[in-house]
Amino acid sequence: GGMMSEDQMSELEDATGADFDAMFLEMMIEHHEGAIVMAQEQVDDGKNAEAVALAEAIIEAQQDEIETMQGLLDAA
Repeated sequence: GGMMSEDQMSELEDATGADFDAMFLEMMIEHHEGAIVMAQEQVDDGKNAEAVALAEAIIEAQQDEIETMQGLLDAA
């Protein structure tokens, strides 16, 4: 999850201005959501305490960035 298709990347490449900005933010939010899913799997099933701690930090950082990006989208 969270990886863009070739078609999506082509659409982004062709976009300009505010359309590019919105598409970029929407795709990055999706990408970050995919990272959260992967990190949550480590938190739920991980055996190595350091890896679990890293996954927890990733979840927090990615969620913060999602909130920032969503705020930029909402303000547009």
